[in-house]
Amino acid sequence: MYIGLSFKFHDRGEVEKFLAFLERHLDVEYLVDVRLTHVYVQLQGDEKRLEEAAALVKSLAGLARRGRERRRVPLLVLFRDVELARPIPPDVIADALTLRGYPSAVKGSALETTAEYEEVLKTAEALSKMYLEAEGLRITPHAKRIVVAYAYATGKGLEEAVEELAKSGVLNRGELISLRKPLEEAREAILKIVEKKAP
Repeated sequence: MYIGLSFKFHDRGEVEKFLAFLERHLDVEYLVDVRLTHVYVQLQGDEKRLEEAAALVKSLAGLARRGRERRRVPLLVLFRDVELARPIPPDVIADALTLRGYPSAVKGSALETTAEYEEVLKTAEALSKMYLEAEGLRITPHAKRIVVAYAYATGKGLEEAVEELAKSGVLNRGELISLRKPLEEAREAILKIVEKKAP
């Protein structure tokens, strides 16, 4: 069985980016025909795998296009493309991007964001390094999510971020650093802190 898909891109750069994504992420047989900025993709395989592959190809086409207000980044694609020093929860990426001014959320198996894909990759790599660094702190997992996202968004070190968040009433600073509020309230609190500091 096969499925045919057709995509129109703005320029050759988008086409090349899309073809690179296909090569890296598609695991079914496929044929590609490129005509200027039109790309025709024919997927071959069994019905169930074809449906999943077609959805992935559509997502990859969306990632390759510039100028879109919101992007849907499949988490599988993101974690294949990024070099992680330490695994990180996807919602920490969303929180950090939101704090940086790119509204983002994890919905199902995808990250929906206004950030360019390259910005998402850069953010994930930096957060991963910060997660590795945070292993030296005695901190609860939920508190680590908040501290790392805040530290990344503000450009501060982890210790400085912990101090600021403790002074702001978001964290308890004892033998073990923990959240003073439920996770969702802590997310809202750090967003307000960052928005206050913005010029």
